[in-house]
Amino acid sequence: MDGTFGLDIALRKELAELLPRALRFARSLTRDAVAAEDLVQTAYIKAVERIAQFEQGTRLDSWLYRIIQTSWIDEKRRDQRQGNVISFEDARETALPGLKHGGTDRMFLQAALASLAEEQRAALTLVLIEGYSYREAGDILGVPDGTVMSRVARARKTLASLHDDDGKATDKDSIQRGSS
Repeated sequence: MDGTFGLDIALRKELAELLPRALRFARSLTRDAVAAEDLVQTAYIKAVERIAQFEQGTRLDSWLYRIIQTSWIDEKRRDQRQGNVISFEDARETALPGLKHGGTDRMFLQAALASLAEEQRAALTLVLIEGYSYREAGDILGVPDGTVMSRVARARKTLASLHDDDGKATDKDSIQRGSS
């Protein structure tokens, strides 16, 4: 058996194991489960087609996230050229619940995350949910690590403000890695 062929099989297995994390990242970008699945499918097709371009010794998850991010940007550009069509379901999902949301904290958090700017949501997901360093997240997103830090800080501030407005929290620094 050719060594390259064996490498391809090992990388494909690792790609399969990354699927739940890839879907979570795509969902943070798209804010829609179906669109996230479509995005991940597109990214995985590209990854498998270009698996020979993967540099051994680098992180496969970072490489895959970069493909997901690039595919999402390409899709957004294509939508802009064709004109944006927003479904009623999409519009409803982006609305934040009013004060005294009455729902669970998870529902509120999903709506609050959906209200963040796309760049902030992606940075926050990579750093706080996926556990990447600012530098690693910057590599994935194609921006300097200082930009990632700034985006995460703005996202935290926005989420804390929304949480305060809902009457649930008073400590703006309570949204941080590892907090409950």
